[in-house]
Amino acid sequence: MMAAIAWTKDEERDFRELYPVTDNREIPAILNSRHGNNRSLSAIKNRAHVLGLSKAEGHKHPMPPKFWTKDRREWFITFVPGHEETEIRREFERLFGIPLTREQVKSAKYNFGVQSGTHGGRFEKGQESWCKGMTWDEFMPPESQERCRQTQFKPGNIPHNAIGIEVGSERIDAEGYVWVKIAERKTFGTNDNWLQKSHIAWEEAHGEPVPEDCAIVFANHDKQDFRPENLVAVPRSVWAVIARNGYEYNDAASLQACMNLAKLKAAIYDLRLAPRECRKCGQEFEPRYPNQATCDVCMGKE
Repeated sequence: MMAAIAWTKDEERDFRELYPVTDNREIPAILNSRHGNNRSLSAIKNRAHVLGLSKAEGHKHPMPPKFWTKDRREWFITFVPGHEETEIRREFERLFGIPLTREQVKSAKYNFGVQSGTHGGRFEKGQESWCKGMTWDEFMPPESQERCRQTQFKPGNIPHNAIGIEVGSERIDAEGYVWVKIAERKTFGTNDNWLQKSHIAWEEAHGEPVPEDCAIVFANHDKQDFRPENLVAVPRSVWAVIARNGYEYNDAASLQACMNLAKLKAAIYDLRLAPRECRKCGQEFEPRYPNQATCDVCMGKE
């Protein structure tokens, strides 16, 4: 979860001026345009509650002005096809003097039944970024750069929710599995700071890593019983058959019986389309469906 962006003194000052006399739906776009944040309507309402702000007399419960007037709506419907979100927002602000949020563009597209036809604004193959080769100074004001620097995750930093959690610490996830912290920093591109305790216990008991194609299953269903006899390495293909068919087990012996049954069922399934002898010509052929007893050539002669 991303940490909430703190309100600066300048942003809060502008907010205090805008809130009493401005419709709530327009405040996020104005503030975000001035200060480079991404405040939502709910964030605006929550901040007003925290600061104890209220609407000025005559604005306490006003009928909000109609944002999508006829000229704005007609322009939007005409302009959107063939244009990306950034272009829509930039041109709308240039013409009408009001910055649009991404949520407003998305909602208006849905309500008016129009689409950009630009793959949702995603880059197409071969398309270059509009800011390629540019420096911050060419597209971002100094105050926005400074705010970015304040929240950048710098080399050597540790996430705030990992501070104080030492290697060897344990946690239990929502499904009841126990995880152990085995490293302070993850391998690049792999989140391997934590490992399931069942894997650690199995590897200690067998002296080798858990096979990549296996899952460690608790034979008695107790996810905190790490005795070697309770931890069984089950091939994932076999485990999928056990889970799909709801085979029941309560110890290592019954789990092994389920594994044997799953392997037999998988073997039978694989043999459904095994090569066989045609009952008419005697030639071996590969069937297209389980009960096919005659090859395609002979069937074509019928």
